[in-house]
Amino acid sequence: MNKNFNIIITAFVIWISLYTNAQIELFASGIFVLSLGLMHGANDINLLQELLKQNKTKKWQLIAVYVSLGALVFALAFSWRILGLVTFMLFSSYHFGEQHLHNRLSGSKTKSWDYTLYGLVIFSMLFYTHQSDVQYLILHMTGWDISGIPLDYITIGLAGTLIVSWAFQPQYFKKGFFEELFYLLMFYVVFYNTALSLSFAVYFVIWHALPSIKDQILIEGQALGYKSALRYFKQSYRYWLVSVFGIFLMAKGYDYLGTGLFPILFAALVAITFPHIILITGLFQKFGSSAGPKVEH
Repeated sequence: MNKNFNIIITAFVIWISLYTNAQIELFASGIFVLSLGLMHGANDINLLQELLKQNKTKKWQLIAVYVSLGALVFALAFSWRILGLVTFMLFSSYHFGEQHLHNRLSGSKTKSWDYTLYGLVIFSMLFYTHQSDVQYLILHMTGWDISGIPLDYITIGLAGTLIVSWAFQPQYFKKGFFEELFYLLMFYVVFYNTALSLSFAVYFVIWHALPSIKDQILIEGQALGYKSALRYFKQSYRYWLVSVFGIFLMAKGYDYLGTGLFPILFAALVAITFPHIILITGLFQKFGSSAGPKVEH
């Protein structure tokens, strides 16, 4: 799996979107996010065992700690929603940037800055191209009215800062500067021409979840191919089923918490994301890109 494949799939999605309506896009986005999107985080317990291999911690203990951390984050994000949103944005921005740029910036002393800035550019473009939908969602998730925020200036400012930052790091972007600019332009075109749900699904699944699954397979010492993909699914599907069941359970039982659906789903999203980000960052710090690409023949 390489970026040429991702570009082809992205172009195909744009083409298909020209002939579909918003309902079909929403349905397709939900399928992609709930399948491959959730699946890329369903292997966390196995990865945590890999990270803590020397400690010989039992799996049930790892599950207990992981679930407890998720429950704590859920409670905090549900109680302080605006703070939860800002924290989620910053951590998710770092996570998106880390996944996309970790091979390129492995030796950079400012990589945390570049990771976060890259992710913020992705979010700002997504928000700017779907302002009314984003305003509605954030208002109903957190009670925060962002209609007065100048998303156009923020997007231009962040993108400009990112490009300048790359320009001042020729040792990392000499060969890939225009390639990365092309990706950003492509993402903007996708976001501009598709509904919010499909825009997010395209980036999250094609450009984040699939590369993340590839890296997880390599970290576990496996060669890329059909067998390793099947092995990944077999060791992850139980946790994936629990995650999907939990989401549907919350969607059906939110009345018991005396609030609307959006705050519950938002807190659940933060709770799922936060432990995963911490784990993946720890794995990259320990293993980096030393695994190298291996492909089954």
